[in-house]
Amino acid sequence: MVKHIVIFKLSPPVTPEGRNEAVMKLKEIFGPLGNRLKYIIEYRTGVNITDVDHAGDFVIDATFASVEDLKRYQASDPHREAVTAASSIRKAKLVVDYSF
Repeated sequence: MVKHIVIFKLSPPVTPEGRNEAVMKLKEIFGPLGNRLKYIIEYRTGVNITDVDHAGDFVIDATFASVEDLKRYQASDPHREAVTAASSIRKAKLVVDYSF
């Protein structure tokens, strides 16, 4: 099994209203992917609920049966379309992929 975690941190300056709009847009863009690709075992997105400077703003938490399925997801049209749609949102991204 492979866990794929992506954390987005919005780039400053961002107002509370701008943050809310951006994370809701990320949820709208990435949220449906879990239902579109049958080889994803688990798929969740979430918006950070704490107000600390060192926290990310949005997360994707996905589980795959293998590294091959993760690569298949990353190369898929729905994923590439989502990445393109989210490219206008100013953000930093941190990714962790690990086997368990």
